[in-house]
Amino acid sequence: MSDEKKSLPEIILKPGAQTIGRAKDNDTCIADKTVSSHHARIVTYFNASYIEDLDSTNGTLVNGKPVKKHTIHPGDIIKLGNVHFIVARGDTIDSGAENAKPAKIGTERPVRPIGRPLQ
Repeated sequence: MSDEKKSLPEIILKPGAQTIGRAKDNDTCIADKTVSSHHARIVTYFNASYIEDLDSTNGTLVNGKPVKKHTIHPGDIIKLGNVHFIVARGDTIDSGAENAKPAKIGTERPVRPIGRPLQ
């Protein structure tokens, strides 16, 4: 990781939605005049996250490109107004699918046909 990225504040991805902006009712409050009151929202569902610009005045950029709604990943650089952040992975909701054991279907009892056989 470059020194520039190491010095940026982090936005930690966590399950659910988190809002970012200048207003105090945001989950992440930024005291910078170039950031709108309700600038953006980050939504994390299972292991996928996206950022959505909330019609901010100065826009939202991911890795230097303006976005309205965009998938984000750890290491991405987000710019809101003149403020830069690096995306970091926090706790995620695990579906548990990779640890699931296959169900044994039909091993409990024999299956008996119902009705007449097809001809």
